[in-house]
Amino acid sequence: MAGNLRHWKERNGRYSARVVIPPYLRPYLDNRAELEIQLGGDRRTALRNHAAAVASIQRQIGIARQKHEAATGQQAKATPYPLTAQQIAIRDYQSQITFDAEIRTHDPRYAQMGVDADEGRRFRDGFAGRLTDDELDDLVGARVERARLAGNTDAVRGTPEWRALAQALCVASYEAMLRQDERDEGNFTGEPVHPLLADAPPIYNDEPDPITFDTIIDDEVKRRARGKNAKPLPDRTAKKYRDHCTAFAKWRKSKNAMTVTAAEGKGWIEALQDAGELSNRTVKAMLQNVRTVMNWGRHNDPANFFPAGNPLNGIKAPDYTTLPSYLRAFTMDEAKRVLAATRNEDKPMFRWIPWLCAYSGMRVSEAGNLRKEDFFEIGGRWFWKVTTVGARSLKTASSERRIPVHKALVDEGLIEFVKAAKPGRLFKGDTKDTVLIQPRISTWVRDIIPFDQRPELSPNHGWRHLFEDFCRRDHVPEDARNYITGRTDGGSQELYGRSEVMLPGLAAAMDQIKPIPIDQ
Repeated sequence: MAGNLRHWKERNGRYSARVVIPPYLRPYLDNRAELEIQLGGDRRTALRNHAAAVASIQRQIGIARQKHEAATGQQAKATPYPLTAQQIAIRDYQSQITFDAEIRTHDPRYAQMGVDADEGRRFRDGFAGRLTDDELDDLVGARVERARLAGNTDAVRGTPEWRALAQALCVASYEAMLRQDERDEGNFTGEPVHPLLADAPPIYNDEPDPITFDTIIDDEVKRRARGKNAKPLPDRTAKKYRDHCTAFAKWRKSKNAMTVTAAEGKGWIEALQDAGELSNRTVKAMLQNVRTVMNWGRHNDPANFFPAGNPLNGIKAPDYTTLPSYLRAFTMDEAKRVLAATRNEDKPMFRWIPWLCAYSGMRVSEAGNLRKEDFFEIGGRWFWKVTTVGARSLKTASSERRIPVHKALVDEGLIEFVKAAKPGRLFKGDTKDTVLIQPRISTWVRDIIPFDQRPELSPNHGWRHLFEDFCRRDHVPEDARNYITGRTDGGSQELYGRSEVMLPGLAAAMDQIKPIPIDQ
């Protein structure tokens, strides 16, 4: 860190971050004259944590400043770390260039996309002075707000200061797009040519080190894997969080989770909706996942990471309508067609997974993870286990269960297949053992029941809906149905028993389900 370290305090071998509170804001902070965060006795660790601690204190003072404005109707006197429009623009430009370099190491498609010429023209028109305040706000307003929250500016929309800052940020984005275009062609030597950036003097760096979304997810993965009887975060689940956070970071042009604003969250979901490529249900899930990662960041470091609260918590998620469940289920005719088609398949996943799901209601992902060792025989009756043993994951704790093999599966030859299989996974890929089963099964089913014929059908989950209806039709007891399908009603009885004693009764309940008649 260049220059003298501000807000640094050392006393008796202990270090802390300390900021003096302006007198007019002290009534909003318990009349304290200063705010201080202890950093411990290790100088190296204290230096690493100092900037984040100072940022936390600055945000507390910023909240007090907002209260002062609301109470007095007066504009706060000064920002804690004022920067010029030029300085803010150069920092913004540097963050975009850094992000560009990082994403090139993660996604080979990025360099093939090219820059958006129309977007570039909008930024050029922005710093040329052709755009109105509304147009500038739409283009860079979220980044102006980010600079304000960081304590770098108090520019108010409608003022020449605000417009100058917005135009400077347009320069930053335009120049960053030029660098992106150069880098797409292999040229990494480009430098800014606009005088605003080319002639910018060095900036004293007193900002906290960024906390990226990936860092937060990495910490959560480690936390969940720690200790005996830990419940690790499944790799697929972690990837889902990473993918959605990457999409958000790409849209806002920053991976720094410490600078997220509510305006950015709102703008992102609206942009996803306006693009029209994703359903509102998917957009809602993406927002919830990014919000969850932000909450993890707060749990890890509540004193420094948004101590006033997650900025995404107050955002209204999109609404959506859901199809009635019977429309997503297989009809009896469709079930017959699919099960009959399996008899023409050589690959075990296509031959047996539809049958397993049809006569158990299990999820396709659960069926895809089955191993030879999961099948067992008691009293002349076959069962299989749905388990987390072997680093497998299940949706919920209630998903761990033992399922009786229906007589129709025995007659179809499932047990002979299991006995003849090699130890380990029953359903593998052509070149590797572990593959994603769900998309393969879904695509296979859609070859039999095309999307344009039945767009509402859920090719994978439709078996689960159909099995539930079999249980209702054939009067399978509700507790047996819930256990077999891995559902829970939250009752305390689910915490008791479930030993081998219940298996004969469970098999009797399964025997109540009438087989699906399929023409030979």
